[in-house]
Amino acid sequence: MKLKTILLACISGILLFSCSSQQAVTIATPEQVTQLLSEQQYQFNMQFVRPTGGRQRIVSGNYTLVVTKDRVEADLPYFGRAYNAPILSDAGMKFISKDFSYEEVSGKNDRKEITIRPRDVSDIQAVYLTVFPNGSADLRIQSNSRQPISYMGDIRGIVQPK
Repeated sequence: MKLKTILLACISGILLFSCSSQQAVTIATPEQVTQLLSEQQYQFNMQFVRPTGGRQRIVSGNYTLVVTKDRVEADLPYFGRAYNAPILSDAGMKFISKDFSYEEVSGKNDRKEITIRPRDVSDIQAVYLTVFPNGSADLRIQSNSRQPISYMGDIRGIVQPK
């Protein structure tokens, strides 16, 4: 039974990486990660989701948080308890913000702690992103109407259209 679970997780991981977006470029060095964060031109690609009080899940699909200097766009799944039912919503963590505060501080072991507070999205209190030197990242979203949720993934650069 454990072997089947491990094999399923490995196959899902391989499929997830092979279906990744063609608009993102994988990061290789800590210098590249630092440069992307300082330029505010990156994309968080989700690999796992951790609902509050639930088990970590592998979710197939291309779920992202895209950050640029003038826009934050989230397209992420949501599993958890909602305190009020959203009207006309697909229940994911999906939003676009063009008016937000962005704060980056250095944490221990060379990780970067980023806090994004959208001013024009009433349901989202804050987005917390912890980025490690190797490009892996932990994303937490705090909502006014739902339980907090965490995502694990990596940071990649955004390829500009030609």
